[in-house]
Amino acid sequence: MFKKINRYCLHAFVALMMAGTTFDAFAQSATLRIVVGLPPGGSGDLIARIIAEEFTKLTGQNAIVENKPGAGTNIASEYVSRAAPDGNTILVSGNTGHGINPWLYKKLSWDAIKDFTPITKVSTMPMVIAVTPARQIRTLSELISKVKGEPGKWSFASPGIGTPQHLAGSQLSRLMGLDLQHIPFQGGAPALAGVLSGDVQVLIGSSPVVLPQVRAGKLIPLSLISRAPSNLIPGVPGMAANGIQDIDMDGYWGIWGPANMRPEVTGRLFEAITKILQMPHVIERFARDAMLTETSTSPDDFSSFVRKDLAMWGPVVKNSGAINN
Repeated sequence: MFKKINRYCLHAFVALMMAGTTFDAFAQSATLRIVVGLPPGGSGDLIARIIAEEFTKLTGQNAIVENKPGAGTNIASEYVSRAAPDGNTILVSGNTGHGINPWLYKKLSWDAIKDFTPITKVSTMPMVIAVTPARQIRTLSELISKVKGEPGKWSFASPGIGTPQHLAGSQLSRLMGLDLQHIPFQGGAPALAGVLSGDVQVLIGSSPVVLPQVRAGKLIPLSLISRAPSNLIPGVPGMAANGIQDIDMDGYWGIWGPANMRPEVTGRLFEAITKILQMPHVIERFARDAMLTETSTSPDDFSSFVRKDLAMWGPVVKNSGAINN
């Protein structure tokens, strides 16, 4: 009887120690490098820095952000695809890197599926069609009627050729039979400036670019590019409410590691990052910058999402004529 009690006590002690040291393995590891394919200041960089800060607090492992901009985020993707699969190098990317670029570029040194280990989705960012109040347009149907009535006179701004915003505008123009010309800029901020100045009539932008200007009364949001509305921008309809069923596009951010990461390593990262993104102050920081925190239920769930998103962008890129050599 005494031996049995001792055995139960030992099991309870081990369980208690494991519960209290869930993230101890991180503290003994090398620095976690969170790689972003964009320069400092954008939403991807912000996400990486929030996660790095909270990851160090949660796990005791030092985490830093490495910005590797260039080639439409391909430099960062290639770098992580070639990193050791030890869980100490991860990538913050999204639609552009893992959904669009595999179709946009004919020759890539990495494969979006084979060369990465999906960990979790991190955030959703609705794309918004908006105009300035001077246009005196309040709905998407009004915009469509205006563009059809004045062919060759309307254009939309995007952060660049091959971006989700460009492809969304191209898809809308094609499906609705609009003569809406694309004006590419070098980033979301220059595209916004082009619309606010009156040089371009319509902006298709991500929520971090559009929402602050909506709050300031400088832009009128007409519709989201996604099928359904979003709590992030209340009162703004999605495509379905506008009678358009064939367009459903959201911007998103996620986290990947190199291929062949061990399941236990992937699991520890998933658990830590998920816990971070459920913290109320982290949710508030994301919302402040017009982003919704949204995690996957598991790495496998994220993997399934990535494959579906990748398949969706294929015909969109092809129909846009934006394929790069």
